[in-house]
Amino acid sequence: MSEAVESEKLLRRIELVSAILLLAFTFAALILFPWKCASGVFLGGSIVIVSFQVLKWQLRRAFLRPGKLPSTAGLFVSYYLRFLATLVLVFFGLYLGLATPLPFLVGLSIMVLSIVLVGAFEYIMMKKGES
Repeated sequence: MSEAVESEKLLRRIELVSAILLLAFTFAALILFPWKCASGVFLGGSIVIVSFQVLKWQLRRAFLRPGKLPSTAGLFVSYYLRFLATLVLVFFGLYLGLATPLPFLVGLSIMVLSIVLVGAFEYIMMKKGES
């Protein structure tokens, strides 16, 4: 299989795991804690997943043009604009009291957790293939 197809499958797997974790964590928070905690988990997870999707779109747009390298300045500007927009959303989510800090942080950690889980799964599968 080509490397691009393999990395696309890996990216889809990360996206699927992050969506499943978002739903599972939100549902668990709804059952175990007040609704404001569940809304914090959902809001934080939604912000980070949307930020990841925008990053994916930016990198695809920059690197999938055959024969044309992206400008470094444009790439950095768009990257930092996305980062700034994410910071503004996090600030307003906490400042306006839409979420409590700890559940919001749990939601923001969903993408990192999904990348770690998919990476661990890939490592285990790779080790099983070697033995």
